[in-house]
Amino acid sequence: MSSLKQGGTSRRRFLMATLQAGGAGLALPEILRQRAAAAESGTLPPDTSVIQIWLGGGPSQFETFDPKPDAPVEIRGPYDAIDSRLPGAKVCGMMPLTAQVLDRTAILRGFTHPYDDHFGVTRWCLAGRKEPDNANAYPSVGSIASRFRGARQQGMPPYVMLSEEPVLHHHLFDAMGPGYLGVAHAPFPVMQDPYPFDFQHDRLKSATGSLKLADDVTLDRIGDRKSLLSELDRLPRQYDAKAAQDGLDPFAKLALELVTSSKARRAFDLNEEPTATRERYGTHRWGQMALLARRLVESGVTFVTINTAPDCLRWDWHVSVTRENREQPSPGGPNVGMEWSGPPLDRALSALITDLSERDACRNVLLLVWGEFGRSPRINTTGGRDHWPKLGSVLLAGGGIKTGQVIGASTPDGGLPADRPVGPSDVLATVYRHRGIDPNLNANNLLGRPIPLLPDGKVIEELF
Repeated sequence: MSSLKQGGTSRRRFLMATLQAGGAGLALPEILRQRAAAAESGTLPPDTSVIQIWLGGGPSQFETFDPKPDAPVEIRGPYDAIDSRLPGAKVCGMMPLTAQVLDRTAILRGFTHPYDDHFGVTRWCLAGRKEPDNANAYPSVGSIASRFRGARQQGMPPYVMLSEEPVLHHHLFDAMGPGYLGVAHAPFPVMQDPYPFDFQHDRLKSATGSLKLADDVTLDRIGDRKSLLSELDRLPRQYDAKAAQDGLDPFAKLALELVTSSKARRAFDLNEEPTATRERYGTHRWGQMALLARRLVESGVTFVTINTAPDCLRWDWHVSVTRENREQPSPGGPNVGMEWSGPPLDRALSALITDLSERDACRNVLLLVWGEFGRSPRINTTGGRDHWPKLGSVLLAGGGIKTGQVIGASTPDGGLPADRPVGPSDVLATVYRHRGIDPNLNANNLLGRPIPLLPDGKVIEELF
């Protein structure tokens, strides 16, 4: 048998975590038991998925989906507003491709809450609780989807995170993790270097090296416990002591079979996409991450988070909304302004929105694009915008929601909701509705205490 090490990733560890219903987000034995019970009771979960694009740091509503072309220059900022195909809705001139598909989206223009700190509000948006930094480890919405719905297709992880590698504020990534649900519901991570503009395919290959276990192991070769121990003699002893007594139950064996299939490997292989499609998304990091997200949900992944912020604060443009002048390790990294961030986001978004509306396999995929808050109505003295929790914009598409609408409105200066305010918990309640998860359900923490999934929030009914 060839080595279980490849590309710096331990396939043995990946398999071991799977058999333990942990690691890489694959709680397959338990998921399969739940699916079997659900099938018997006639309550199978809806076949829906979510792609969340996280614009950490606070994207400006003016420089995205709520420009104010008639306001004074100190409010409207440096960019023109352009018409979109959504009647009456303009977008920032840096997003011309997205403007052409905006009629296939719903825009929330009254996103609001009272807090201006990145850390607590990031946890609120991603995990449903307004918490101080490094406070209680509540599970992210992706991990909750893993826990209560599992993967939609056998052989796929339920929750995947496509992200730029953290360079600052590493702890903020905890808000995208499993919290008290434990490692069984952690995302399968695929990291990119945040500084090169192009997508790094070698990083993808390394991250998914675990999925190539099927090259070396098949169920025919490890059909019983003795063969499993023989082939995988490096398995941790703490598992071996228990497993040697209990053996692999039918669900654990089926979990092993799923991992050793080639389905996941194909889903992560961008080479299976035509060159024209890859170019339509853009060969940069965000474009290929968006294309990969689409492939994953089509193949059965339940929840994909695309994190565009290597420090979780990329869109925090205090110095300049056009091109940040803070000292950087190299161009293209954190806090770089709309000249850097606008074109790749525009291309990735427009391609993804198009595919979600035109591809049959994407009909039930909900796209959510947001950050923790908006930016201040007035350009500051250095040409940037500061934190502004009183107003922001959120984009949704796909998933069978009612698109072609703007929900809510903002005041002429872009500073406050003028109609239909919604908060982070309302957005999350809407995501749960799409996924068929009752937000009033409880999940037990590590001490066995039942914790409500979402303590507040109302579904945005206009979307259904």
